[in-house]
Amino acid sequence: MVFFSTLLSLPPRPLLAANDVAFAVIFGIFVVALLTLMVIVVTWAVRRDRQGRAAWRQRQLDRSAAAEGDLPPTARP
Repeated sequence: MVFFSTLLSLPPRPLLAANDVAFAVIFGIFVVALLTLMVIVVTWAVRRDRQGRAAWRQRQLDRSAAAEGDLPPTARP
C-alpha cells in the first residue's frame, strides 16, 4: 500500500509532453518516407527485371531463329 500512496502523492504529469509529440510527428514522417522509398525502389526493380527478361527472351528467340536456317560450314579449297 505504500506504493499506491507514493503514486498518489506525485504531481500530475501531462500525458504527452511537447517533445514527445514532436518526436512522434517527425518519426511518423520518417516512416512514411521510408515506406514510400521502398515502394519506389521495388517498383523500379520489378520494371527493370521485366524489361531485362523480355530483352533476354528476344535475344534467345533471335538466336534460335538464326540457327534454324544455318547450313554447316563448307570446306574451303
